[in-house]
Amino acid sequence: MHCTAGQCHAKFLQGEARFKFTEAELGNLRLSTGSALALIISAQAMAQTQRDTLPVARPAFSAVIGDTKATATEEPAFSASAPQNAPNVLVFMSDDQGFSMSSTFGGPVPTPNFARLAEQGVRYNRFHTVGICSPTRASLLTGRNHHRVGTGFLTDLSVQYPGYNGHFPASTVSIAQTLRLNGYSTAMVGKHHNVPPGERTIAGPFDMWPTGLGFEHFFGFIGGDTDQFTPTLYHGTEVERSAKDAGEMLDYRLATDAINWIHNQKAAAPHKPFFIYYAPGSTHAPHQVPAEYIARFRGKFDQGWDKLREEIWRRQLRMGIIPPGTALTARPSEIPAWSKLTVDQKAFAARSMETAAAMLVYQDEQLGRVLNELERMGIFDDTLIIAIQGDNGAAAEAGPRGTLNHIGHMSNGISENDAWFTQNIEKLGGPEIYGTYPAGWAWAMASPLRWTKEYASMLGGIRNAMVMSWPGHVAKPGSVCEEFGHVVDVAPTVLEAANIPAPRQVYGVEQQPYDGISLLDSLSDCQARKPRSQYFELAGKIGYFENGWFLSQDDHRTPWNHSPPKSVDLSKLSWELYNLDEDFSQSRNIAARHPEKVAAMAEAWEKVARDNHIYPIDHNFFRVSAAGTGKRPKSFDYWGSGISVAASDLPFAGKSFELTADFNAKSTDSGPIFAVGSKFGGWSLYLENGKPNFVYALSTMPEDVTRITASSPISGDRLKIRLRFRSQGVGGPATVSLYNGDQELGRARIPKTLLIQVPSDEMIDVGQDSGTPVTSYAAAGRRFSGKINRVSLTFEP
Repeated sequence: MHCTAGQCHAKFLQGEARFKFTEAELGNLRLSTGSALALIISAQAMAQTQRDTLPVARPAFSAVIGDTKATATEEPAFSASAPQNAPNVLVFMSDDQGFSMSSTFGGPVPTPNFARLAEQGVRYNRFHTVGICSPTRASLLTGRNHHRVGTGFLTDLSVQYPGYNGHFPASTVSIAQTLRLNGYSTAMVGKHHNVPPGERTIAGPFDMWPTGLGFEHFFGFIGGDTDQFTPTLYHGTEVERSAKDAGEMLDYRLATDAINWIHNQKAAAPHKPFFIYYAPGSTHAPHQVPAEYIARFRGKFDQGWDKLREEIWRRQLRMGIIPPGTALTARPSEIPAWSKLTVDQKAFAARSMETAAAMLVYQDEQLGRVLNELERMGIFDDTLIIAIQGDNGAAAEAGPRGTLNHIGHMSNGISENDAWFTQNIEKLGGPEIYGTYPAGWAWAMASPLRWTKEYASMLGGIRNAMVMSWPGHVAKPGSVCEEFGHVVDVAPTVLEAANIPAPRQVYGVEQQPYDGISLLDSLSDCQARKPRSQYFELAGKIGYFENGWFLSQDDHRTPWNHSPPKSVDLSKLSWELYNLDEDFSQSRNIAARHPEKVAAMAEAWEKVARDNHIYPIDHNFFRVSAAGTGKRPKSFDYWGSGISVAASDLPFAGKSFELTADFNAKSTDSGPIFAVGSKFGGWSLYLENGKPNFVYALSTMPEDVTRITASSPISGDRLKIRLRFRSQGVGGPATVSLYNGDQELGRARIPKTLLIQVPSDEMIDVGQDSGTPVTSYAAAGRRFSGKINRVSLTFEP
């Protein structure tokens, strides 16, 4: 029913459904306000239908400018508004979660909130990611293939080639920016992992930060991992400067922020739709969670990964998650059989899986809090939800035995043994551990698929559980859809739901077409055999999907090794071929039976590789950019306390340097003067009751911690403590000397040095130690109780 003349006038004055009047309503509005005003509204409404060029253009002034206010007619205020009935949108993506970890997809971990979305929506059992963090997130945000947006690998390891430089081209504007310019409110909470090295400080640039990509609100972390108890977080581009001990868990804080933002957004603009990207960062390492959640799973995984993987497979068949006849693929030889583990190894491994399962349960509870609030507010039915469990397969970087220090194990080469694991088993999941489970559990969480995260050549690395829910738009709630999907499809799907075209031009820059396609029609008509092609590539592991066929090539590098085995001739890697329409789990290589198909798909892959900037291919996990390193300053000055700078922007690996601290202190003063990283990997210069101290922690193992402590306290104004650090190369030994003026206070040899600080997003702090501390401090709040005048850092050539 159309509004009457009076109702239309009131509707206009109240700002309701602005510029969305029907022609009949415009006629009624003319009766109430006069034809001129109605024509203005009509012109503005028509202008906003031209949405492929952004920002939406403000119409030319078409009211009346008179000599006086009495003879002038003011036009309505203009701002872009979303199309009528455009839904709210929630995109959820967890981290490092295998295809079959959750009960919703046949796994062992109860996820009732993810399941309720599935019961109201559709499960997708052939949805794919890129295989590792940054590239998946880049493709989700842009709707383009990861190399096309400069994110061929981890943003932390960017190198200066078009496919790997860590920067989205201006021709690939994000879905958040597109929606914002079309009248949506936009927010992101959680993990970003798309800011290149050198751009993670208050100095910017901020183009690749969430706020630079179209998110009006951001609360979360920008690196690949962070501590769940004492995280390093950002509000917009400002680091959270508090240095506090463990309180609320990170996942809880992220859900709370999402809820608060939705409350405020709807309070300010009830009729304006929102887009929120909620990416909690769990179940990525560190596996940390309140102890009571771990206790729920005590003994639940004592059967081991071989048996559990089979149990999951059988349950998936019963549930219809996987097609009848799907094979359970064999365990890789690099992963030990559960029966080969010792009693102590089994105990540690089982507790590790209990911790990971608890973390997923906790994550699901937080998702449930957000869903409950959408229902309580009465907007759940008006919200499209795309929920993806994992940005890649489950993580196997910890290797066959697991680890208590994920980044230390993967990047800094720490050596852990079974005795250390057993000694710390009761600490698993707590703030003293930065661990993750053995590779066998990651493999089990991919059941029935092959391998894990980092494998672009194997489905266990790239196939993830996905659910899409939109009440009133789902033909068969609770069904399983076998249509091929990829993370590049998220942006086109959201735009179709909002009735917004893909942008042709944004801020004067012609836009590249989307590589993804909308999956929206699959809610009502799932087409399992829809024609489709898609490439996959990560560090030399290759996959190419084309209409049900999958061509793959693997270099035999395992996730816990940085390079392929030396015995592998990378110039002679062979192609494997699978018919995924008949072989869901990639169990039968039929390349020998179809040489023509292999040749044709290999040729297609080559063309795609050239078109998407995949070359040059580097088979090494860690790659270092030679470009731009000479541009970094060799000296830095820190003018007082309260400074926090991303440690990743100032690499210390393999560098010799001198640090001089100028400060005032009493003989009773304590606290950090200069701190880098955390107790899991970092170092700190500090006072303890007036005594200068230095600590260097390769890990939390006692043999990995080096200390220097002065014999007596110092006091006075303009004190100068000098630290000389002499490195013998990346990862190698170093010597460190501590001076008070010219007086040597102590000297030590560090057997092995850090490649990167742990967590990867930890800070360089002056006068404080925010995030996760390097050591215990006597000072309250981990802040220096004296006065810092200046700290100078100079690197040697």
